[in-house]
Amino acid sequence: MNDYHYLAEHSPAALLLVQATGTIIAANPAACRMLGRQREQLQALAVDDWLQHASQVLSVIAAAPNKAVAVTLYTGDGAQLAAQLHVRWSEHADHGRVASLALSRIATQARRTDDRARAARTAIEHMDEAAVLLDAEARIRALNPAYTRITGYTEAEALGQPLQLRDSHHEESFLLDLLAGLEAGQGWAGEMNSRRRAGEYYPAYVKITALDRADKDGDRLFVAVFRDLSADKAYEARIEYLAHYDTLTGLANRTLIEKRAELARIAVARDGRHLALLFLDLDGFKAVNDSLGHALGDELLCHVADRLRNAVSKTDIVARQGGDEFVILLDSISKPEDAAYVATRIQEKLRVPLTLGDQTVFTTASIGISCYPDDSQDLTTLLRNADMAMYRAKRQGHGRYVFYRPEMDANAHWMLQLRNNLHRALERDELHVYYQPFVDVTSGRVTGIEALLRWQSDELGMVSPSDFVPIAEETGLILEVGEWVLRQACQQLQRLHAQGYDHLRVAVNLSARQFRQTDLVAQIAAVLEQTGLDGRHLELEITETVLMEQAGATLDTLHALQALGVAVALDDFGTGYSSLSYLRRFPITYLKVDKSFVDGIPGEKGDLTITRTIVAMARSLGIRVTAEGVETLEQRKWLRHWHCEEAQGYLYSLPLAADDLEWLLSNHEVLPLGNETGTLASEPTQLSKE
Repeated sequence: MNDYHYLAEHSPAALLLVQATGTIIAANPAACRMLGRQREQLQALAVDDWLQHASQVLSVIAAAPNKAVAVTLYTGDGAQLAAQLHVRWSEHADHGRVASLALSRIATQARRTDDRARAARTAIEHMDEAAVLLDAEARIRALNPAYTRITGYTEAEALGQPLQLRDSHHEESFLLDLLAGLEAGQGWAGEMNSRRRAGEYYPAYVKITALDRADKDGDRLFVAVFRDLSADKAYEARIEYLAHYDTLTGLANRTLIEKRAELARIAVARDGRHLALLFLDLDGFKAVNDSLGHALGDELLCHVADRLRNAVSKTDIVARQGGDEFVILLDSISKPEDAAYVATRIQEKLRVPLTLGDQTVFTTASIGISCYPDDSQDLTTLLRNADMAMYRAKRQGHGRYVFYRPEMDANAHWMLQLRNNLHRALERDELHVYYQPFVDVTSGRVTGIEALLRWQSDELGMVSPSDFVPIAEETGLILEVGEWVLRQACQQLQRLHAQGYDHLRVAVNLSARQFRQTDLVAQIAAVLEQTGLDGRHLELEITETVLMEQAGATLDTLHALQALGVAVALDDFGTGYSSLSYLRRFPITYLKVDKSFVDGIPGEKGDLTITRTIVAMARSLGIRVTAEGVETLEQRKWLRHWHCEEAQGYLYSLPLAADDLEWLLSNHEVLPLGNETGTLASEPTQLSKE
């Protein structure tokens, strides 16, 4: 009996050699034990007696050789056995085309006669697993081709050399100690580290059996069969990664941040510190996917992820919740106010202009903050609270952060009250239109007015537009209310024109739902005709998100409005995905710089740069610029220095009722009240330092 035959006969792996018809030619003892039959019984079986759905299985393995196939086997006691066949086809000297079948992945083959020895050699040579015959010193006496494929050693290099196997601690004596402890017929199975010829170690699943015979010199012999687990380990690592990380951005996912938050909660509870959860949602992200495409949308998310990482410390965790939502865990802060500092830094990072392809965009985010242990000691509740605060921030405007407050829990009831009362607000005359002037930054003269909707509810008191406008939009009531505001604003401007202020224009905001009306242009034309207002005195304000949705239809609508003489203003510019290309493409007359940028003038370098860039960009395209939220003389000085044409804000006037507006215009030709204008000290020097 040669070494190959001996290796197959004593292998712990179950092996069969079968003809193309499924007839078993040879089986080793391990296969006999698995199938519960004697070798002679197996060789006498028809294929349907040992293999379920035999014809289909044979067709599969014939059509796709060298493939693992899941099958059901019939055992001698009538039971069914689920197994996996590793199949390799080859040509046999006596039996023609034969298949070597390794059951349960690890295999050798055997035969009782010289024919069986040749079959065993065929099976061993075509195994995917490495098989070696070892002596007591772990030296290799025989090996199969799979060993050379897996390790890189040639047969000549390997024979007579110690098998390179170590335990997980890389103890070289482990294998020798293991062999010394095995009695004849005993076996061991487990993971070890095997060495390739190039020098690196790789994980392997190893089965070792001590044989019941010695070689001619009396040395004990062992069979070792092992499989390379590198691919399995890599797959497991990938699965582990996918379970805890976002594949697009590489950030942690919600599962990982929850685990880390629990560990952080335990730590801060012990140390008496705090942790904070920041729930962040990008403002108007849908517009980038709708207009620029998902590829650029994904690219934007990756850039945002990088900026978020750079805005927090190395111990903090940034996770992607999904879509354009992110969660940030500040795992150890001394007081909740520290979270506000981080939120501000995040906003500054996000506001830096970003180039996507040939597009320049500006991003902002709404951030909600909840803290442990002040807001809750339960992580799920903390996350819900931060989410709730984020929605409050979004309702208050773009680029803001809001801390969770317990009164937000009553928000659902409050919103239900708003919804119920809003439907009756028009018929109760609770809705009013206020007006805030546009002022020429250089001369101080009023150039126009913006119509602003206000709700003074008899039951709820004064309700903020940030609370009721989203409800009106959601319910569709905004269509009726919006047309009413448009008519009121046009009528009021006509009254002002009759009083001699015929140079003024009126701006009216259009929501996304209003702008999508198929009869919008006809509706505006009708209001202009009914009120007698010339279309060139009407300005309609839309947001970037509205502009970028369904760009083709939007362009058609804007051209139709332009034909009526109506001007279009782009509101809150810089807070969404602002792009030079669509300013060139769409007929825009006015650009409104968002208050969140004006607030940072002159102290915040980022806001200073963004505002100056927007003004310069608009002027280069012949678009007039209106700065929103101007509250200080210092802000006005900088805007005038950059040649920003218009401004509005509390420096000039609060929103006023119609009667108060008429009084203001009749009593004050120049705003702000008082004549302090001031100049910038060393303006060129200051600008050169930015």
